[in-house]
Amino acid sequence: MHKKSNSTLCYLRMHRRNWGLTQKELAGLVGTVSSVQISRYENSKRAPKIEVALACQSIFGVPPSIMFPDAYALVEEEVMRNMYQMDQALSNTTSLSGFRKRELFALALKRAVRSPRLRKAI
Repeated sequence: MHKKSNSTLCYLRMHRRNWGLTQKELAGLVGTVSSVQISRYENSKRAPKIEVALACQSIFGVPPSIMFPDAYALVEEEVMRNMYQMDQALSNTTSLSGFRKRELFALALKRAVRSPRLRKAI
């Protein structure tokens, strides 16, 4: 996710500081971003690209969904809304493919974090 995020919760700074890394050092480890971009991620002014989020997981051992929970929640909300709509469109299906899709959707919706915002969306 590369677009601007309205997120407010990010644990990148906490993990970086916990290990004594500067923003410049973390940027060097990630290899594809500057210290300015690290600052933007830490202050939730930008959501990280998938490569950056995965690099942070490699460095700190923390999955992106935990390191960047608000960014994850925004993505999850949109996906779950789309999934719910597709599930509704398939409600009268009789095909095996349609049943399999609805089974996948049911499992994913069950796994989803049920935030008030997500409940309102679907």
